[in-house]
This record gives sequence, C-alpha cells and structure tokens, in this order.
Amino acid sequence: MGISNRVTNENSNCEMRKEKRLCYIQPCDSNILKTIEIPKGKTCQPTFQLSKAEKFVFSGCSSTQSYKPTFCGICLDKRCCNPNKSKMITIQFDCPNEGSFKWKMLWITSCVCQRNCREPGDIFSELKIL
Repeated sequence: MGISNRVTNENSNCEMRKEKRLCYIQPCDSNILKTIEIPKGKTCQPTFQLSKAEKFVFSGCSSTQSYKPTFCGICLDKRCCNPNKSKMITIQFDCPNEGSFKWKMLWITSCVCQRNCREPGDIFSELKIL
C-alpha cells in the first residue's frame, strides 16, 4: 500500500487543492501473479482479486472492515494491464490504544491492457526516479 499525492480543482469553487490518498495497485507478493488464470482462448486477464477479503494495515493500525480489492492482471503477450477506472472510498482504521482515523483510498474498478509498456507484466516500468 502506498500514498498518492495529487493537485486537483475538482470542487465546488474550482480551487486548486492538494489531496493525499492511499493506493493499493498490486500485491507485493509476486507469486500471486502466477496464480492468475487466463481464460481459454484469451491472452489477458485484465483484473483479478485475492481469494479472500483482508483487513488493510497502515502505520500499525488495522481497517475496521475486511476488503477484497480489484487489482490489474497480466497478459501472455507483450501487453501491460493498468488501472482504467477507479473511485474513491473511505477506509476507517483502528489503532491499538490510540483511537481511530479515516483515509480516502483509490479503489480500482477496471483495468485495460495495452501494448505501450516497456516491461510486460511490470506495471511500474514507466516510473522514473526524480
């Protein structure tokens, strides 16, 4: 899980504002990608979900609910699958002996698989270190 920062003017006053949100684009366990089943006759599985819902952990605090997020999948050819549509949800976290807090989170609803990628299967191949 990571934190995404953006500047947007999507508000009633059309004012520029900085927003932070949690994002969970793909599980860190690379073995999970090996378990994705691509339908017969297809070369891609654009999205996948974990087999069971899980609680999110952030800064030592756990989400009050369990979630089953959608992740972008893989292709057998040289295409990469990246988020296409998403929405914002609010996650509540409880901290041991410290109360609770809420964070907005990017929630992937669909992914698209395209040929414009440097490293097939690596959704982060386009990132550059500044």
